Amino acid sequence: MEHAQFLVAARQLAAAADILAKSGPLAQRSDALQMLAQFGGYERRLEHSYSSSAEVSTTDDALFIQTAHAALSLVGRNEFAAAHALLQQAQRLLSN
Repeated sequence: MEHAQFLVAARQLAAAADILAKSGPLAQRSDALQMLAQFGGYERRLEHSYSSSAEVSTTDDALFIQTAHAALSLVGRNEFAAAHALLQQAQRLLSN
């Protein structure tokens, strides 16, 4: 996956996790904070890296991108359980 594609997906996932952490059910907020730290960390690492060695791989790039988009869309519609499940799926799709 291209650096820019992953960065967009990481931003979407971080945004979805942030919304879930702030507005979602109490039971999911701490998990969402951990996800926010993870996806935000990828974003920070990739934004400040100028080498290809910082590339992150997934087990399915297309699914990772679709998952990020869907998670952000669903959390925006207050579909918190579905968004949480998609954030977990995105975590599982990361290879490293």
